Amino acid sequence: MNADALITCDGEITGLLTCEGSPVEGAMIEFSIFPTVGTFDPNPATTLADGSFSTTLTIPEGTALLSTSITATTMTGGQTVTTTIGVQVECPAVECPCKFRIGVEGGAAPASVDIMTGGMATTLTGTINVTAVQCFTAAPMCNPASDNFNVSFGGGGSTINFIAGRRIEIECEGNTFARVRGTARATGNVLPTGIYEVTITRGTAGGLAVWTVNATDFHGNTFSTTFTANINPVTFIGDCTDVP
Repeated sequence: MNADALITCDGEITGLLTCEGSPVEGAMIEFSIFPTVGTFDPNPATTLADGSFSTTLTIPEGTALLSTSITATTMTGGQTVTTTIGVQVECPAVECPCKFRIGVEGGAAPASVDIMTGGMATTLTGTINVTAVQCFTAAPMCNPASDNFNVSFGGGGSTINFIAGRRIEIECEGNTFARVRGTARATGNVLPTGIYEVTITRGTAGGLAVWTVNATDFHGNTFSTTFTANINPVTFIGDCTDVP
């Protein structure tokens, strides 16, 4: 399988399927990408008489430079065949549709988290801290270099951290709701270490901040929680032209 080392907004993925040196015609090739970003068309693709196949990967506008793994899977000769290549993708557009600085008041809030590891579901209780600074600057503008989020949870000797988070996309609604979806590295003693896709939302209800954090490595290991906390006075959510 082949692709450009850097795909900007859209790019062609091509390949050749053979069996014992002979081309395989009519095989269905299914494509996936990790972290999940963009769409393939067609998906699946069908191999031609010479065994060749192709698809186009389209990356959504506003996607910052991201290292991904593209996988193609098919069945041939009664066996599953898989190949993976590494590709960087991006699609610069309005990188910062808004800006925000959010965090849990006091650096800790009680929370219960649902964990899935190795097919086993577990619920843990403890305290959690979440911070996210995206496109934020105090000036009446957005700063694309402002890109960081972190999650830390602990309780009963269990620790789960998502560190050095980098955005894939962000959104804001008014000055009360913010969302970031991106990638971060998991550390701690519960989840397998590695890169996870993490989505954080922060809204308000009844004078409290309402948070959700969901993470997955797309290999069956997941983290999910919803919790409330007092509103942090340094919170800011707004348009690029707004100022704190």
